[in-house]
Amino acid sequence: MALKKIAQTRWDIESERVTLYPYRIYNVLSIGFAVIFTAFIIFFCKTLYPDPSQSVSLMITMFLGLTIIVGILWGVGRTSVVFDSSARVMRKKLFGWLNIRSEKFDDLDNIGVVRNTMGGYNYRAFPKRNKYGKGVVVSANYTKNDDANAIALTQEAFPVIMQFLSTGYIEPTYADTAITDYKFYDTHPPYYAIKRKWIGGLLIGLCLIALALNEFINQSMTHDSDLFHKVLVIGGFLLGGAAFVFSAFTKIVFDTANKTVSRINPLGVGNQTFAFADFINFQITRRTYNFVYSGTDINMYFQVPGSNKQKALVIKSFSSTKKIDQFLQETRHIMALK
Repeated sequence: MALKKIAQTRWDIESERVTLYPYRIYNVLSIGFAVIFTAFIIFFCKTLYPDPSQSVSLMITMFLGLTIIVGILWGVGRTSVVFDSSARVMRKKLFGWLNIRSEKFDDLDNIGVVRNTMGGYNYRAFPKRNKYGKGVVVSANYTKNDDANAIALTQEAFPVIMQFLSTGYIEPTYADTAITDYKFYDTHPPYYAIKRKWIGGLLIGLCLIALALNEFINQSMTHDSDLFHKVLVIGGFLLGGAAFVFSAFTKIVFDTANKTVSRINPLGVGNQTFAFADFINFQITRRTYNFVYSGTDINMYFQVPGSNKQKALVIKSFSSTKKIDQFLQETRHIMALK
């Protein structure tokens, strides 16, 4: 519990400044690294050089290297994000003092939650020029929605920061123009279907199915394998191909006459329909693979009628974040959302 507390987000609130420390997990890593490698160095030197006079110089050298590494990890854990109201600037400071990024308050859009595909989430500050991009991390990673540290952060520090951001900011005015040219929808009123790049998925699916049939007939890859491995390979190709073909013909359709959004496919498998009236909000989920950004999913959350449950519908995936604003604007216009 003590280590978990060390890894939690910490913040300092002053009259004109809020300082966040979102990388304190590195403090825990530095402690673990120091303990484990201290034991390893002592064991290694004692085993390699039983004579203490021979092992002292090697131990000193290795401990100096360990001290540097542990110091760097501890310093990264001291990295802070400072919201300075007097200068109206957000600064990210490596080691707590080296300024590595600055954003004017007027250039910041909001602080939002980013969820990853493993179920965890953290909070980030997003600039207006890329409000669905990587953002600036302002909190530790959390796994539970009711995490006490996350709740305290959103109730204590974030309201002060949002007040800083709103003070002195003049909301720009935009002409309220109707959208007539949809870039992400095939329009056949009252039906609006999200455009899909289905040809690539269909070709991949057909190729996998062709490989399965070729393997079933010629057994070019599994001629020396037992029955189990033959079934595994052929079945894998067939299932993968069927999944690609299935997804190629699955589409999301908005029906403005009946005010519903549906996920449909020719086979009727997994079809879903939700009413506009049950819509709660959009959720932007950044997908990562081995901590590398792999795309962004746009989810719509709906209330299940007659229960407290919610259901999510993935309506669009993007490989970059530059067009998400336009897509959301078109979707809101179709649903007549403000």
